[in-house]
Amino acid sequence: MKFSIIIKFTVYLVKGVSPIIATVLLILISIATSLILWNWVSSTVSQTPSELPFLSERVRIEAVSIEGNIVKIYVRNLVNNDVRVGPVYIINGSSGLTLAQNLSSVVVRGGDVIEVSVELKMLLPRGVYIAKVTTARGYEASYVFAVT
Repeated sequence: MKFSIIIKFTVYLVKGVSPIIATVLLILISIATSLILWNWVSSTVSQTPSELPFLSERVRIEAVSIEGNIVKIYVRNLVNNDVRVGPVYIINGSSGLTLAQNLSSVVVRGGDVIEVSVELKMLLPRGVYIAKVTTARGYEASYVFAVT
């Protein structure tokens, strides 16, 4: 038995895009892309540091002291402008549960240290705890301390 396979090729003569037009299109696409990127980068870089929230509010917990069932947290403002310190939390370091919170907000002047008190329902047993302070714009500062 003889098998023969016949393959027919049909050639169509079609005019393609000339290399000059293709080059011009590639140049236009690259220019448009670079303009979009330039616009985005220049708007991001042109913001002053005071407009960037992560630079305009920075606080640090300097120390924590415990007197009975009251935890005193000392918060320092690290920038020159005033910062509103919002909620303060005391968190159990091993379980992650929030033991107490102070939802009041206090303004801290630039460079100053304030004392924020949190009253607990009971004395803190031995263990590791986390004091967390948040600002009005969402910046957080944490401090790990141990009760022995």
